[in-house]
Amino acid sequence: MDSKTIVTERIRKKLSASRASIRYWIPGTLLLGLILCGGSYFRYTQTGMQPVGWVVGVGIALLIIPLALLGVAFRSRNDKQLLELVNTPERVVWIYQHILRMNGVPQESMMIGDDAGKLYQLPVKRRNGEDPLMDALVDVFPDAVLGFSYELKKLFGKNPQQFRQAVQQHNDRR
Repeated sequence: MDSKTIVTERIRKKLSASRASIRYWIPGTLLLGLILCGGSYFRYTQTGMQPVGWVVGVGIALLIIPLALLGVAFRSRNDKQLLELVNTPERVVWIYQHILRMNGVPQESMMIGDDAGKLYQLPVKRRNGEDPLMDALVDVFPDAVLGFSYELKKLFGKNPQQFRQAVQQHNDRR
C-alpha cells in the first residue's frame, strides 16, 4: 500500500468513528438519560416517594455525556480539512509525534500543522512495535518540518505561513 493510501485510510477511519458517535451514541445516551430522569420525576410526582439518588445521578450524567460527544463530532470537521490536505501537501508545514500519558498509559498521535495555523491529530496504532503512518506522513508531506521543540512551537504560533523559512533561518544562524 502506498503512503498516500495509508494516510487517507487513517483519516477516513477517524471520520467514520465521529459519524458513529453522532448517529448512535448521542441519541442513545440522551434517550436513556431522559428515561431515567423522567421516570424518577414521574415516580416522585405520582407516589410522593423520593427518587432513588443513583438513578437520578446516572440520568443526569447520561444527559451531559452527549454534550461531550457533540464536541468530538464538531472536531471531525477538522478531519475533513485534513483529508483535503493530502491532495495539497505543500500546505503542510509541520509534523511531530505527540505522546500523552493518562494514568501511566501512553497514547501516541501524530500532529500535523498546516499553513493556516491549524493542528490536526491522527492516532498512532502500533502493532508489533511499528506503525506505517509515521513513515507515510513523511512521504506524503516531504516539505514539512519534522520533530517537536518549544522553539518550533513558538515559531509556528507566530506565523505559520512563514514557518519553513523561519526554521531555515533559525538553523542557518546556528
